[in-house]
Amino acid sequence: MLSAVATSTLFLACYLTYHYFHGVTRFPGQGAVRPFYFALLGSHTLLAASIVPLVLGTLYHALRARFDQHRRLARRTLPVWLYVSVTGVAVYWMLYHLYPAK
Repeated sequence: MLSAVATSTLFLACYLTYHYFHGVTRFPGQGAVRPFYFALLGSHTLLAASIVPLVLGTLYHALRARFDQHRRLARRTLPVWLYVSVTGVAVYWMLYHLYPAK
């Protein structure tokens, strides 16, 4: 679990650094896929922001050996973390591979 947190932290740092220097990439898709993409992106973004305190809280309880509280919070954290992970890949794939900028 500590490796997962470390890897996710490294990914977040790289992602934020990349977008700081690169800026925004606009989604060029048209038609019915456009609202789907933005709904997916919106839910991904909101949950990605909310996952940080959930992960920190879950990690805090585990490191303090408060396993009842850790387990209770982890039941909420894991599904959100998995959703954010999967939708992040889907958003990336749609933006850079399915509908690349021309």
